[in-house]
Amino acid sequence: MSKLNPSRGFRGTIGTAMLASLCCAGAAAYALGVGSSLVSLPERPQAEGAEVETVSELSEDGTPEAPIGQLQVRVSDRERAYIQNLTCTGDREADPAACAEIAQSQSQAAEDGAGDPFSEVDDSAVCTDKVYGPQEAVITGTWKGEEIEVSLSREGSCEEARWQRLTPLTDPLE
Repeated sequence: MSKLNPSRGFRGTIGTAMLASLCCAGAAAYALGVGSSLVSLPERPQAEGAEVETVSELSEDGTPEAPIGQLQVRVSDRERAYIQNLTCTGDREADPAACAEIAQSQSQAAEDGAGDPFSEVDDSAVCTDKVYGPQEAVITGTWKGEEIEVSLSREGSCEEARWQRLTPLTDPLE
């Protein structure tokens, strides 16, 4: 303790104790909120003869159905530009890997509440203004029976998130 201000040490101790108790209370509240979401719920028995309605597109063996679609992707990146076509016939073994990757990205985005990566960013979304790159892309065609016409850029965090979900299309196809 300093001779000039003898009460300084006392106040610092009380402030530190209060800050520590607030941190502990916040950690406990967080653990209760998040911890309870990690606990698995017990399975409820299903009534005999009841039909199960599935939300995702699963085949009879329980695997996700392979997507069907035909997309044209035009990408420009400063001095480089390319056009590539993706055709998905629904045959997992014959279709390019990008077909399954886009279908997986689309279902993951739906589960996360991020929306369809092909849809435009909602006007009410909160996004940063950071520019992640000069690349731009236009995707047109059909995907799972829906007409697709999407313009992408990497300007802003919301557009960057869409770009990342559609990376299997915007990266050069193998």
